[in-house]
Amino acid sequence: MKFAFPQWRGFERAPEGHLLDQVVDLASPMGIAYERSLGFRKDFHAHDRPMIVLPRGSCVVRVKTAGARAAYEIDSSSLLIVPSGVEHDDEGLTSIFDTVALYPSASLLSQVAEDEAITAAQIRTVFGRGHKLRRSRWLEQLLHEYFFARVVSRRESPRTLAFFERQILVELLAVALRKPKGAEPGGAAASGENVTGRALRYIESNLFSKVPLDAIARHAFASSSTLLRQFRRDTGQSPHGYVKTRRLEEARLMIETGTHPVGHIAMLVGYENRGAFSTAFKKQFGRSPSSLRPRSDRSRTRY
Repeated sequence: MKFAFPQWRGFERAPEGHLLDQVVDLASPMGIAYERSLGFRKDFHAHDRPMIVLPRGSCVVRVKTAGARAAYEIDSSSLLIVPSGVEHDDEGLTSIFDTVALYPSASLLSQVAEDEAITAAQIRTVFGRGHKLRRSRWLEQLLHEYFFARVVSRRESPRTLAFFERQILVELLAVALRKPKGAEPGGAAASGENVTGRALRYIESNLFSKVPLDAIARHAFASSSTLLRQFRRDTGQSPHGYVKTRRLEEARLMIETGTHPVGHIAMLVGYENRGAFSTAFKKQFGRSPSSLRPRSDRSRTRY
């Protein structure tokens, strides 16, 4: 389904999916677009600034640039830089799309380069082509703090936000410029992924669909008995238990945002009966779904 979307230059095309949360600000030196939705796909489009794509949590995103033979596949351990003006499409590979995109302005990049003695050629090397990078621990920490400051609390001063933005760019440049030559630019899944990893990837990609054990085992390239044994060893629960827990976790996040009625959320996460959902929710969290509803709408901009 289509949902309303800001109509700003470089950000015109509406994605497909069921929007749960959204914060967009492209007027600042560091533009930001945070979106959380059930399903997500946006056809080919381009931006007038370079884009840094940063999936969160269990979200996996595939981005394909126009004319490219392969697509980039990124998760919460990686990031993708897409140059300004390059057409690309985006697709969430997991049921929940939970992604931040940052859009640094040319003036901000120039300012950081000047302060850090980074050449214009190095800036072009990093932001002038599409490439995938691993996040460093420090970059991940900066991104976490910045997300809380700009998206969650929305109370930090412009000076605090500017500090985080500059530090994020400095660390990103450091990571990119020390990237070994010949490193894999594409986004193929790691070949060393084990049975549990493949099972989790399939489950997260189909979280709100029926995921019978034999289908999970088939996509994990294992027998059902091997899957059950290794999955329980690695996660402490069965695949069925994991699916149930994850669905309830996602339901809790949706309830706390206050954007949908509880009955609607129950159906979104796979419960046809609201009573069964309430019982499972209270058993999981010790509270009823209605007790977590916000008392008033959050004071954040919505579009």
